[in-house]
Amino acid sequence: MIMPLMLDPLPLLTLALAAYVISGILSALLASFGKVSSWLSALGGLIASAATFCAALSVLLGGALLSARLPGINYPVELSQLNALLLVAISLPALFGSIYSLAWLQSATVKNRRQIALLSAFFLAAMTLVVLADNSIALLLALEVAALCAYFMIIQPGCQKSRRAGLNQFLFGRAGTLLLVIAFALLYHATGSTHFSVARASVLSPLLASGVFVLAFLGFAMLAGVIPLHGWVPQAHSSAPAHISALFSSGLMKLGVLGIVKIGLDLLGVPPLWWGIVVLLLAVLTAFVGGLYALMEHDIKRLLAYHSLENIGIILLGIGGAMVGSALHQPTLAMLALMGGLFHLFNHGLFKSALFLGAGEIEQQLGIKDIEKMGGLARIMPCTAVAMLIALMSMSALPPLNGFVSEWFIYQSLFNLSGQGLFITRLLGPLLAVGLAITGALAVMCVAKVFGVSFLGKARSPLAEQATRAPRLMTFSTAMLALLCLLSGIASPWLLPVLARICAAFLNAPQMDIAAQASLYPGAGSKTWVSPPLMALLLLSLPLLPLLISVCLRAGRLPNRTRGEAWSCGYGYSSEMAVTASGFAQPLRVMFAPIYRLRKIFMPDGLVSLIHRDCLAAFCRRLAIVELAILLVVAIA
Repeated sequence: MIMPLMLDPLPLLTLALAAYVISGILSALLASFGKVSSWLSALGGLIASAATFCAALSVLLGGALLSARLPGINYPVELSQLNALLLVAISLPALFGSIYSLAWLQSATVKNRRQIALLSAFFLAAMTLVVLADNSIALLLALEVAALCAYFMIIQPGCQKSRRAGLNQFLFGRAGTLLLVIAFALLYHATGSTHFSVARASVLSPLLASGVFVLAFLGFAMLAGVIPLHGWVPQAHSSAPAHISALFSSGLMKLGVLGIVKIGLDLLGVPPLWWGIVVLLLAVLTAFVGGLYALMEHDIKRLLAYHSLENIGIILLGIGGAMVGSALHQPTLAMLALMGGLFHLFNHGLFKSALFLGAGEIEQQLGIKDIEKMGGLARIMPCTAVAMLIALMSMSALPPLNGFVSEWFIYQSLFNLSGQGLFITRLLGPLLAVGLAITGALAVMCVAKVFGVSFLGKARSPLAEQATRAPRLMTFSTAMLALLCLLSGIASPWLLPVLARICAAFLNAPQMDIAAQASLYPGAGSKTWVSPPLMALLLLSLPLLPLLISVCLRAGRLPNRTRGEAWSCGYGYSSEMAVTASGFAQPLRVMFAPIYRLRKIFMPDGLVSLIHRDCLAAFCRRLAIVELAILLVVAIA
């Protein structure tokens, strides 16, 4: 039952789906009228994402609807609190992405405006339906529509790289869909139904359950970008428009995570221990390698895409820990791990969307994505610089931002894993914690690289010297997402009890006391006490100390001197003396050279050339058009 004072989520979800579809079609039809089309697309996305957010919030604060039908369209859905949490994680970036898209669409060509306005609306509607699906057929249909819409949004007119990126995404997507079809066909053969409620109530043989898990995990892992099944992610994020790239990270990849949660913790019963161990090992590999490859990138959007892989790995550390906790019947371990994973899923949507939108502002104003050719942008785009710095710090899990809190819970779950009685858990717990710590160090290095090279120092190219501020709506969207990163970190003692209730209901475990008096207690309060609001106050007050000292000693201070060029050991200063992105990452490139060579070993140039032949790309494009048209007709029917 939904609380009487809460809004009914079902009409709101119907409104959201209708707003997505109608605004997308109208804006595509009126694409020749730039402002009208842009406003229709942005307002439709704004209304739909706001309605989705309100519906999800009603479920989170009220109660779940495990089986219902959307009024008006009579569409069956399953609206659990876990699904509602994912809807919140998708709708917030979509809301600010819609505001950002208003400025982007007005500057786009008519053809590009028509394509992005229509497909982005269908893309968001399809992702919403994936989250709400109550059976495997509906999930697969909506997931395929979302993936095909993503394929067409990746390809940009006249750009060979984007065509290659789209082909990669198409091939990975179809392989993942094939694996999922086989997995759900096996599940249907065993249960006699495609509905998830029937699968939950069924008891499968261990061999069959493991077969379904492996197939479904591989299919969802391709969507989520789990290494080594990540080949489509970097190029796709780099080629798509910035607000679409943000939706890839905050939405499309998270659908893969949702699938892993459903198949590993929900539909197949209590998982065996080895399922969780496999997920944990792939998670730490994804986090470490993603962070390592991000440091080598100079394309700012590819760099952020590799960091999305890193954060998918961190999220899966929480999911895998929850699977191990369920297998060992350790509710404390399962609760801590799942809370950390799900909270990081939510947080990642905020800070990564802010980063992609900020990168889009830079690309819009400079026309380049190479951070080596930037520099000095903080003086030109100060609001964007501050917003991206906050988002980068959140990505690096620095307190008191939201990324710190979610990773704090994942660390606590790994420490709890180390204390379990089995040899494998005592071995894995410390190793995984060390891997997560190294990943955090790589993320901090990336903050220094991205912000230092892009925003500080002098301009490194004429394009950076001539840059101007981005449109206000773009800057506003980036700034608001960065502000949410700060607020959700400080307000975590009030947010996490809601998350604890969701995880306890999902795991059928006793609810834990997580927060009290603005402090977090993940586990034993005497050992794990931390207060994000207190951290925020201390960090804000620390700069006041040197200011007070300078005021007290001002009387004996020498007169101010005129500032000149930066000191360079007696030589005349030039912009070439500044630290470059290549030089910053060179020590790691040398240290981890064998790992960087793996990409060439597993994907040699001959194989890449064979895959990217023009005839295959043309065939896949025609196939994608036919498939998307058929799926839309089936979905409407």
